[in-house]
Amino acid sequence: MSRLGGSDVTRQAIFLIEAGKMRPSHRTLNLIAAKTGKPVSFFTRIDNGSPDAHARGSFQIEELEALCFQQQFEKVIALGEDMLGHRPPVRVEAYIRQYIGQALVRSSRPDEALDQLRQARTILEAEPDPWLAVECADWEACALYLKEDGRALQVAEQALRLCRSTQPRLPGTEARILEHIATIHVKNHSYDKAINYYEEALQAAGTVRDLSRLGRTYHGLSIAYQERGDLDRAVEFTHKALALYGLEHDKALLARGENELGLLLMRQGQMRRADEAFRAALAHFEESGTERAKSHVLLSLGELQLKTGRLDDATAAVKQAIELAVRLDEKLAVSSGHQLLGRLHEAAGRRREADREFRAAMSLLRTQGTGERLAESHAAYAEILEARGNSALAQQHWKQAANLALRRELNDGRRQKSI
Repeated sequence: MSRLGGSDVTRQAIFLIEAGKMRPSHRTLNLIAAKTGKPVSFFTRIDNGSPDAHARGSFQIEELEALCFQQQFEKVIALGEDMLGHRPPVRVEAYIRQYIGQALVRSSRPDEALDQLRQARTILEAEPDPWLAVECADWEACALYLKEDGRALQVAEQALRLCRSTQPRLPGTEARILEHIATIHVKNHSYDKAINYYEEALQAAGTVRDLSRLGRTYHGLSIAYQERGDLDRAVEFTHKALALYGLEHDKALLARGENELGLLLMRQGQMRRADEAFRAALAHFEESGTERAKSHVLLSLGELQLKTGRLDDATAAVKQAIELAVRLDEKLAVSSGHQLLGRLHEAAGRRREADREFRAAMSLLRTQGTGERLAESHAAYAEILEARGNSALAQQHWKQAANLALRRELNDGRRQKSI
């Protein structure tokens, strides 16, 4: 906690509070709460047990929070599991499971994270804590996002509703949830909505700047503006994101930023530089020891190789991406891989195989409920069918794409009213 002192609270005072030798004043608690983005009650109301249990629970939770802040996620997981082994009071247990879940999400281990977060939410049904419920819902949405599970948006929107209903309002938490929702919209190819949510997140954060979150926000904006055709703004945001990722020394995030830069370079026709960016991204994934999202870089490389006529290399890269995405249960990457493989088969004159891959992609997207991506898949297949001269079947797929787009607009209107 001593890192929070700043100019408002002296380091000595924070040290004495941590050591249990001084009771913080109401003003000091308000300052600490403001800087952590948590309500005062977080520091004064952990469980309903004895004073000793309360102090012990507070100290344990602060220790887990500090380790999360320092990005020492393996230590959070190990320490949290050790704490659970000592059967803490139920409310303390809920906080411990939330921090373990958060650390697992940030370590790209979503299945284990979901188990911890859902156990915490079960405890909260009997021991309500609105602020902790917000945290659990938000990190559950992040875990589902990592799995490319279509339920991620619904859970994230639930977290936002819960956050906005808490008193006092937590602007830092609200900004983080808005950034997460925007990122889900990017993944779903709903770019205009993504931009709106990113801008709302920046506004909600105010003067409080989390560099890692800001980097992810710039990264998401770069993707959205690229897809809207504003390449100059996309390049600007990509370089900002890469600069912030470099400061964070996060190789996996840096890899994702390099992938985005490669896509921009490819759209500008700078194929050699794009190839270098994709290979740098793959190297950084290797250095990070993280495989999650690596499939998207392999798909980007396959796209580049398709555009430059290296069909065999592209096919190998895409098949590797699909195999990795299947193993990691990255559903959207799997569907994107099948669609790209369909285009590769079409380019090689293998129409039957192309049809099979497009059907596989659309079947997966229907189960995910991602209307924007499914509409895009129908449109891409319609273009291929038109090029073959099969206008009647192409028209059917154009019609399905249009119907999906209309249905999405209606659903979006309903969802916005509920938020």
